Amino acid sequence: MFQEIRDMVHAWKTNPRKPLAEGSRFILMALRREGPLTMTDLEEKFFLFMSQFDFGHSHTRNHGHNGSFNITADLEALTQKGLVTLEQNTYRLTPKGEQIADETVKTIERGAEWVRTQFLTPYATARNTVFFDFFLAVLKLLAGMISGSVGLLADGADAVIDTVSAFMVWFGIRMNRELMGTVIIVGMMVVTGVSIGIESVMKLYTVITTTVEPVSNPFLVIGVESLALVIAGFLSFYQGYMGKKYGSLALVSQSIDSKNHIYVAAAVITGAFFSLMGIHFVDALVGIYISVKIVTDGIDLGREVISFAHGNQPDFSKYTYILEPFWKRTRMECMRTWMLYSLTPQSATREEIIHIMENTFQNTYVPIISEFGINGEELLDFSTRIDEFIEPLIEEELISCTEERFMVTEKGLKFIRSRVKNMRYFFGSGRTTQSGGSHLLKPYPFPLGLFHKG
Repeated sequence: MFQEIRDMVHAWKTNPRKPLAEGSRFILMALRREGPLTMTDLEEKFFLFMSQFDFGHSHTRNHGHNGSFNITADLEALTQKGLVTLEQNTYRLTPKGEQIADETVKTIERGAEWVRTQFLTPYATARNTVFFDFFLAVLKLLAGMISGSVGLLADGADAVIDTVSAFMVWFGIRMNRELMGTVIIVGMMVVTGVSIGIESVMKLYTVITTTVEPVSNPFLVIGVESLALVIAGFLSFYQGYMGKKYGSLALVSQSIDSKNHIYVAAAVITGAFFSLMGIHFVDALVGIYISVKIVTDGIDLGREVISFAHGNQPDFSKYTYILEPFWKRTRMECMRTWMLYSLTPQSATREEIIHIMENTFQNTYVPIISEFGINGEELLDFSTRIDEFIEPLIEEELISCTEERFMVTEKGLKFIRSRVKNMRYFFGSGRTTQSGGSHLLKPYPFPLGLFHKG
């Protein structure tokens, strides 16, 4: 009986059709694309994959072995299933593993293609904006009618206008008439700003001269506007990222308009909150400030539109979307940490560092990252921006420069070892290699094995 149970457990563990963990699929994709790889190669790919998001991983200490990636356990599982073999310290796919790897890659590629088609083109971004604006318009109008809130009804009517203008942007991009959609967006921003200013001044006058009734159903107003604020924040990031990536002035204008809607929603929420306490002038003052800001943004964009109409290229660096500074700062820190990691322990010239970074972030295959194109391409001009990566590391005394060669300092070595130690929680804590030591906690010869590929 116990032998039968053991046989059943063994059959379940070695079943190649059993759903694979994320790390196992990652390994299969890497082996399928680049052939046999050592443990060091696979660790570096995991390390580079995680570097795309955050090198610190302070939260991983709380997860231990429960992280998504445990490279040792994943390799053992793949070996037990007969999908991977280990020969002379090199992992390679079996025929059965190649079949599963092909299916995995095809699934990821189909998903990546669907995401790119449905979300990551200017046309798709404009179309999706129409759907979000329409949803908000319906939601605000229904909530306004249910609550009897004049503010929500007015905001819902504004959302209807946003839907129409978003449709015009979509139509303009589809018909190659992007300037038309941009003009409409700028015009609507000015109209919205002026109307909010007039309404805020009138409300402030009413508060001073008469008795104002509190907002009806304030919690419904707060709930709806809170959802609208979150959606506006997402749209501002989405439109701004895609607009800058593809050089679309219309999408950048929509991003700024969406950011202004965050302020509008915040003003409505503020008004409803203070209304509960009998204070009715705060949202009017906030509204006046928002009005000035929206009109100012509209005028600045209007100048950009006029310049664009005369054949000049827009200066997108002047405009930032939601979370853009944080996104860029995080990406820069990740790339600097990888630079520090790649310099351990030998020195390199500026040209060698540029070659390493270009080869790593532009030519190296990393599962998922390569399929979806999540590589921070706007930061990858290493030949002209290399000083932006190097100088902060020198200022923090993580690297030093002697005779035009850069090398990691003792402080830098401790820094990268601490990051690698955290990263090990994604690979399996306490894991050792066939030689008895941990790959990632030992200094690598320069250049790293990863850079021989590509």
